[in-house]
Amino acid sequence: MVCTSIAAFDFARKLCDEYDRRKQEEKEMNLRKEEKQTKTNNAEGGVSRKVTQIDYAKHEETVKELDRQEKEQEFERKKREASQWCTLDHEHGPNCRRPPTGCSQDHAREWQIYERSTEEKIAAAERFRQEGNEAYRKRNYGLAAVHYRKALLHFDYTFAETEELERQVEASKLPCLLNLAACKCQQEDWEEVLTQCRQALEINPRAVKAYYRMGLAHLARDQFELAKDALVSAHEIEPNNPDVAAALKQLKKNMDDYKWRTRDVAKEMFSGKVPEEAVEEVENPIPEEPAKAAKDLPAEAIDAADVPEPGLRHRLGARGKGPVEEADGGEDDEADKRKALSCLLVLAAGLGAISVSALAVSAFSS
Repeated sequence: MVCTSIAAFDFARKLCDEYDRRKQEEKEMNLRKEEKQTKTNNAEGGVSRKVTQIDYAKHEETVKELDRQEKEQEFERKKREASQWCTLDHEHGPNCRRPPTGCSQDHAREWQIYERSTEEKIAAAERFRQEGNEAYRKRNYGLAAVHYRKALLHFDYTFAETEELERQVEASKLPCLLNLAACKCQQEDWEEVLTQCRQALEINPRAVKAYYRMGLAHLARDQFELAKDALVSAHEIEPNNPDVAAALKQLKKNMDDYKWRTRDVAKEMFSGKVPEEAVEEVENPIPEEPAKAAKDLPAEAIDAADVPEPGLRHRLGARGKGPVEEADGGEDDEADKRKALSCLLVLAAGLGAISVSALAVSAFSS
């Protein structure tokens, strides 16, 4: 005998009553109500629909009968359609509600994997991993990646019952993740490399190969700081690993090359030898001949601050010999300086490590 409280009993009874009510509504949702036939009776004082020799009441009855037959056919059609998918035990009809739509794919293979025991799943994953290793040794990285993914698929449907089985699952899953990351390194799919290495580090935070391959992925993207963090972490775990040491040397070399390339670009910009394409890419470029552009405007539209002042050499003359007339190439020199300044501003904004004011002073003082 089961004892319970009065409140729990009342709540259970309400649930049962609600269930019975819904079942009754489902059974009666498609029951058709008898239509009342209203017949006109002239003897009882009804309005006669007969005009001359034509009785319009008969035509109205014919139209109603046709409508009724059409509704009957529509009802039968929907009843046949609903009987194919409706799972309720009642008379089917147009009021049947479709069940929630599920996945249209066939998951028979997934069910087969799910119904296996944990030991069988681990053994199957090991077989796929060995096949992947064989394909990797033959440099067939695409096929190897497919085998590693099949191995990892078994772990998606594995739920270990004990801690010992959990350790076995992790010990078998970790090399599959690392090997798949190695395949993606060969295919230069760096985003996938990072994804697999992160999953490997969730299993073993001291996986050297995961840190090493993450460093390679960041290094290939020229993300030097992230590559340095990953490779240094791998070096701290295994200081004598030759692959990690070689990757650190390559990182240092790439960083030095990047610095030298940056210096070369800055030196070219300081010297004013900038390709025309680089100047055209500058947003809102400064006009090459601002003085000429100002001359074309009306006098009242020219602001004194917009007109460039003459250069120092133009005001003092060459080598202190007094004022001289403006040379023919003065405007070209001014335009070259403005080109150099524009490119320096772009470089400073792109690198984010050079002061804009320092670059401008250096450009005009040279």
